Amino acid sequence: MVARLPVPVVLFADRDLSGSRSVRGELRRRGAMVLMAGTVDEAFHQAAISAPDLIVLDDDLEGRGDRDLAELFSSALPQARIILLQTRRPDGSWGAAPGLYAAGPRPLAPETLLGLARGALGSRLHDVPRSRQGTVLCVDDDPNFLRSVARLLSRRGYKVSAFEDADRALEAIPWLKPDVALVDIMMPGMGGLDLAQKIQEQSKGQIPVVFLTALDTDEAYYEGHQHGGSFMVEKAAAPQKVLDVVDYLAGDLDPQEREALKSRL
Repeated sequence: MVARLPVPVVLFADRDLSGSRSVRGELRRRGAMVLMAGTVDEAFHQAAISAPDLIVLDDDLEGRGDRDLAELFSSALPQARIILLQTRRPDGSWGAAPGLYAAGPRPLAPETLLGLARGALGSRLHDVPRSRQGTVLCVDDDPNFLRSVARLLSRRGYKVSAFEDADRALEAIPWLKPDVALVDIMMPGMGGLDLAQKIQEQSKGQIPVVFLTALDTDEAYYEGHQHGGSFMVEKAAAPQKVLDVVDYLAGDLDPQEREALKSRL
């Protein structure tokens, strides 16, 4: 009889947990117990309860003060391997990180971070098929903003179809079958509000619509809701807010990640 290896425990101690959301989901699917902390005190509390095998540590974690967090955590938890996410110093240099499993600039690309975690935990993780991310329809008459959002979501693993024209986007919906639509409110010709209403009618309410807007007014939010919008995202708040909303509506999230994200939206 083959002995079963203990479940690996991974603690993400990061002030920005959004960037590593897909990695946490992949690790859970591969059999790891994944914990999250946004402050130094919370991280130590989690570590005291669960004794992590791997810590993904933000070197500028809230509550740091003037302490060297890499040294602090490695001294307190010598059994844990640490991947340090480093913040560039004011002089443009990176801090030294002796004795760590790995270190890199934050934000670290998800595929790189997942590869490091798999290397640290080895055979204790299962091999599973990669999770499926959804399809996103993006409609905006500003080509620069449209390219920026499309690139952001593509890097996250989504299949993105971008249109500068609302009529063309509407025609493409039957064969694209998007999981979510990002729609700019102010567009020439068919505006975003009318497009959203037509998307809702065509899909019978099955495609959630997220409005992208530069208008931070109660009237804009009211009109967006009246025309079937699930969320309203200010363009000034992109890109992180866009990722959060799209992950919530179309991402392959486990219940823990979905609940944590819901509390932020």
